[in-house]
Amino acid sequence: MKAIGNLLSEMFRLYHRELVRFATRLVGDRDDGEEIVQDAYMSIAGRGTRAGAIGHPKSYLFTAARNAAIDFTARRKIEWSYRVDVDGIEDLASENDPFAALEQRQQLARLIVALNELPPACRRAFILNKIEGRGHQEIARLLGISVSMVEKHIMRALRQARDLRREDGSF
Repeated sequence: MKAIGNLLSEMFRLYHRELVRFATRLVGDRDDGEEIVQDAYMSIAGRGTRAGAIGHPKSYLFTAARNAAIDFTARRKIEWSYRVDVDGIEDLASENDPFAALEQRQQLARLIVALNELPPACRRAFILNKIEGRGHQEIARLLGISVSMVEKHIMRALRQARDLRREDGSF
């Protein structure tokens, strides 16, 4: 008799293509669909679900994929809510000198791109601290991480901004 993990892997291999198409339709992107199917597999495997005990394996897998897609979409929505937006950059630039205004907009756009390249938790900690003015302890509580980790995230973001400044010779 095959091990439980092997049965589960076999079920996923059997339905993989259909699951990816299904997940892709739910979220609109094939790469994300692949990630969702992988998340569903890891979730089921992590729970120690006995593949032989599943009465309707195909339905079970599609339900797991749908749930993983819901979780994925929720995580993505939260992540995007903390992304830095480039709208409104024009308002920050000097109107007296069009060349200076253009340079300021370009610098700010590069900074925004650099911040958006940070991991979501790092970006959130930085925005909560530097833009919203929240303290490290409050951020730690909000994000469910230690104060030390908040400090590391903020330092990483500041290093990224500093490195960008050195590359550009600006700011």
